[in-house]
Amino acid sequence: MGTLFGELNKILLETGFSRMYFGERTVEPVLIIFFGVMLWFLGIQALGLVSLLCIVIIHIQ
Repeated sequence: MGTLFGELNKILLETGFSRMYFGERTVEPVLIIFFGVMLWFLGIQALGLVSLLCIVIIHIQ
């Protein structure tokens, strides 16, 4: 049994959601759904802040 996000991602892929590709990066469907829900509940400012933090974390690694 995998992680919660891994299992959700597997279910989304099996139901027909596809991965998005940005250059060499792959965006999994669970992240797309997560950011959509954040935009719906918290608004564009919160989505922008979390997106900026994700970009910084990816580039630090």
